[in-house]
Amino acid sequence: MDNYLSHRWPAHADERPLPMPPKTGKPRRDVLRAVLLVMGILALIALLVLIGFLVIRLILLVQIASSPRPAPSAAAPAYNSQQPSGWTPEDLPWADPDPAVRLALDTSEGTAMNASSIYERVLPGVVSVTAALRGGYSTGTGFIVESSGYVLTNYHIIDEGTALEVMLLSDSSIHPARVVGFDEEFDLAVLKIDGSGLPVLPLGDSGALSVGEQVYAVGNPMGDLYGSMTEGIVSALDREGNDIPNSLGMIQTSAALNSGNSGGPLLNSRGQVVGIVSAKITGMQNDTVIEGLGLAIPTTDLLPFVNHILATGESWRPSIGIKCVVASADGRTGIEVREVTADAAYQAGLRVGDLIVAANGTETPTLPALRRILYAAGVDGDVTCTVLRGGEELEIALTLIDTLGQESTP
Repeated sequence: MDNYLSHRWPAHADERPLPMPPKTGKPRRDVLRAVLLVMGILALIALLVLIGFLVIRLILLVQIASSPRPAPSAAAPAYNSQQPSGWTPEDLPWADPDPAVRLALDTSEGTAMNASSIYERVLPGVVSVTAALRGGYSTGTGFIVESSGYVLTNYHIIDEGTALEVMLLSDSSIHPARVVGFDEEFDLAVLKIDGSGLPVLPLGDSGALSVGEQVYAVGNPMGDLYGSMTEGIVSALDREGNDIPNSLGMIQTSAALNSGNSGGPLLNSRGQVVGIVSAKITGMQNDTVIEGLGLAIPTTDLLPFVNHILATGESWRPSIGIKCVVASADGRTGIEVREVTADAAYQAGLRVGDLIVAANGTETPTLPALRRILYAAGVDGDVTCTVLRGGEELEIALTLIDTLGQESTP
């Protein structure tokens, strides 16, 4: 590299030693002039570099401000091409449901483990899920929940698929998979592969999580970085809103999640699955890149739907049959009834303006809190609501109905 600040003598200069100037104790004017010239050149170069940096930064900011901002969205599978129109779920391979299969939470306290021990324990039960599409394929993650080959994953991985494969990370063996059922809104799919004695991941109680608790995600980012593990904390619980692509009340985590992690397990310090990795919030807001906002579906909230799919092949929506909002009255926060949409709820005595402050003895300050109780009770289950009406507290008992596909919430 040329160094334009170095000084070289001319090639054919007089070879005799140059006479030394007399020492006067004062610097020669030409030396001082050369030093000042060099300093000036350096200052000019630094100024030009600074101006160039500022111009480039201004151009980038203008481009960012003028470009459309991506809305927060569900984490995509590692690859998913545009599909031709006309696809229906019937194009997927299907398996029969089995009412004899029923999952339960692992309520044992267990012992906290370090990250290496957790990884060693759960990796055999983590799988890669690949869906063949009409114009490509998509890949994600899943995990085994029953030793005969039942796998949980995200619906958006298999959406518009025509064939499915599951690869066991324990031995890289590939197995054809079939769909037992799915819930598109909750981004849940239950798959079945043939097998016996397969390693199973225990389902933990996501309701016992607390903000700040350590959690771990194991999955296949980019679709082929098999068995990658990341760690973080529970950043928040019961996340919901327009930017959250799920109404269950999501777990927010700082664990790094990338395309291909979808459908993988979110684990607590005892190696129990407390969530299914489903989405991350990405994009720009006020010229700031959004990052570190991963979302997982709480295991406890999903369990009633998983068991219903295992038994029937279909999902459901246990509901009171109302439209409602969070509100406060008489110093208490609950769910205010804005409209009664089901005859059963009206006949039970529920009215517009009632504030539901508890259900089955548990307080309901948020919509996820109320839904959690209803989903645990199930369709045709009985729920007793504690409501405030005109300053009085009433108990109203009712039977839940199925509102899948309807707008009533909950």
